[in-house]
Amino acid sequence: MFLLSPQIFFWDLAIVLLIAFFGCTSLGCTVWIRRKSQCPCRKFLISAVATVSALAGAIIVYGAFIEPRIITVTEHTIDLEIAEPLTIAVVSDFHVGPYKDKRFVEKVVRTINNRLPDLVLLAGDYLYTEDARLSDLEPLGNLRASAGVFGVLGNHDQGQLASIFGNRFFTFNRGEDIADFLESLGIQMLRNENRVLPLGDSSLVIAGIDDLWTSDADIEAALRDIPDSVPVILLSHNPNVVQDPRSRAADLIVSGHTHGGQVRLPSLGSLILPVGIPRRFEQGIIPTDSDATLLVTRGVGETWGRARFFAWPEVVLLTVQ
Repeated sequence: MFLLSPQIFFWDLAIVLLIAFFGCTSLGCTVWIRRKSQCPCRKFLISAVATVSALAGAIIVYGAFIEPRIITVTEHTIDLEIAEPLTIAVVSDFHVGPYKDKRFVEKVVRTINNRLPDLVLLAGDYLYTEDARLSDLEPLGNLRASAGVFGVLGNHDQGQLASIFGNRFFTFNRGEDIADFLESLGIQMLRNENRVLPLGDSSLVIAGIDDLWTSDADIEAALRDIPDSVPVILLSHNPNVVQDPRSRAADLIVSGHTHGGQVRLPSLGSLILPVGIPRRFEQGIIPTDSDATLLVTRGVGETWGRARFFAWPEVVLLTVQ
C-alpha cells in the first residue's frame, strides 16, 4: 500500500523524495569525480558527499522497509510466587492498516507459537486507522497457549490519538467492535476485569483495563475481588498506569504503547515518545516505586512514519518462576 493510502501518503512521499535526493546526490557526485579532473582536496570533499548521501539513502531504505519487517524475540525472567515456571508471550501494537497486514500478523503468530508459550498477553492497539480491516487480525485466532490468550484495548482502538507534535485528538471509537471480534477468535478481552488462572498448586490473576487516555479505564474494578496472596499481572496498554497508586496491588504490569521510541539513535535512545510517557518507560524491564515490576514491549507495528530504527519489532518471551 506504499503511496496508496491517503492517511500516510505524505509520510511515504517524504520517503520517496529523500531516497531520490540522496540517491541522485550520490550518483551525481560519483559521475562528477569520474568526468572532471579535480584537485585532491575537492575530490576528497565530493567523494565524502557521495559516500554520506549513499549511506543516508541506505539508512532510509533500511528503516522504512527492512527493520519494520524483522521480528525479534526478547527473553526476560521474573520471580513471582507460583508453584511451577510459566512462559508468557507478550505482544503489542500490531497497528494493522497501511503498514501492516494479515501476512505480517501471521508471521507474528508463527513466531509466538514456535516458542510454545503457556500464556499469551496482547497489550492493545490492534488497528492503526479507523478504516483498517478487522479481518487482518484473524490469524490471532491461531495463537496456541495452554493457559489462554488475554488482551486489552489500546488508545488507537478506542479512538484516542496524538500527533507527532503531541496534540491529542479523538477519532471514531472501534473498541467494542474490536473486542467482540477478538472474543470471537477465542481471545479473552479484559475490560476493567480480571481472571483467576489455576496453575497446579498455585494460582495467578490476570487483570486488564481499557486505555488510560479514555474515560473508560477503571483500575479499581480490574483489581477487585482478588484472592489474598495470589500474584497479579496487570495488563495495561499505557505504562503510565504505574503512576496510579492503585496499580501497586499488581506484582507485574505489562504494557506497550511506546514502540520503544520507534526511531532510536545509538547512545542517545529514542528521539520521540508518545505524549506524556517518561523516557524511563520506553522499553524493557523497569523497576517502579512500589514492589511491582513494569514490562514495556516495543510492539510490532508503527504509527506516524513508515519507520523503525534500532527499535526492532518485538515479541517478549517472559519466564515467570
